[in-house]
Amino acid sequence: MEAVVRLYTSDDAAACAIVFDAAWHAGHPYAPRPIDRGIFERETSGERILVAEDEQRRVIGFVSVYEPGSFVHHLYVDPALHSRGVGRLLLRHALALAGGTASLKCQARNLGALAFYRGLGWTAGEEGEAEAGPWIRMHSP
Repeated sequence: MEAVVRLYTSDDAAACAIVFDAAWHAGHPYAPRPIDRGIFERETSGERILVAEDEQRRVIGFVSVYEPGSFVHHLYVDPALHSRGVGRLLLRHALALAGGTASLKCQARNLGALAFYRGLGWTAGEEGEAEAGPWIRMHSP
């Protein structure tokens, strides 16, 4: 799949919220919650956001990075487009924003996401608990 990554603009907020909602519910069926534009904007406030677009310039994924902490906060791709390289592409750009290395928190029950990160050479670090359940901090290679 051909995808282009570019910097987010406020015009992308509604499309990113739709992707966020669909991808959250696909990856976290044990932790349902409503996700709308307001939640997307609050949860990414103060972060650098990149979006992936398809050939029709439709937003198909996004990543947000808290640059001071080299922390990838959100990485979501339209679930209908999983396993097509969009997540890898966004993550590669996120690592560049973070200065080459980063960490992120992944829900321990999100086995697909954990396999994705491990397949790219990320390693597990500390563990913790949040509202959505237990998480594992993953560190980039």
